[in-house]
Amino acid sequence: MSTDPTEALVNKLFLALVLFAAPLAARADVGLRLGMEANVATHNDSGTSWLGDNWPLAGNAMLSYWTPGSFLSFDLEIAEQFYGSAPTGLSSRVGTVVRPGIRITPPLLPIYFRGALPINVETATGERELLDARIGVGFNIPLVLFKIYLEADADFPLTSKTNASGGSNISAFNQQAFLIGGGLDFRF
Repeated sequence: MSTDPTEALVNKLFLALVLFAAPLAARADVGLRLGMEANVATHNDSGTSWLGDNWPLAGNAMLSYWTPGSFLSFDLEIAEQFYGSAPTGLSSRVGTVVRPGIRITPPLLPIYFRGALPINVETATGERELLDARIGVGFNIPLVLFKIYLEADADFPLTSKTNASGGSNISAFNQQAFLIGGGLDFRF
């Protein structure tokens, strides 16, 4: 069976492409995470608010780059926060948050540790601090095409804000928020 030179070149290029692409696909360097989170409790100098008070929720989307070995990921998450039942006189929309961060996953364990710096880029009322610190721990349930994740986080303000409405003034570490979340984690 003879082939012309053009066909032989195409076959060689195709084989080279397959040999080059297979290891890249097996490494799963990029991830997409889609989920929801609920603010279980928030404490400040005005007192403590619980999940059932206003149902503070958020929808999250996160892009991740995993280093070789899948031990460390660099993440960029965007969240849209809202109230399921808005407090009297407030909008149900809370605001938009961008969270650059990292995740560390110990080998062979379905858990991970997370750190992020949430930046409140836009708020419905303007009554929020600019920058927070987020620490968390999560658990992955691996399935065939994706993982289901469950995560617990704690947020602490790193910047200060004086509220014009006379509400609680926000300063570094005088307010804490504790959250739980879950969703789907895809790797490509």
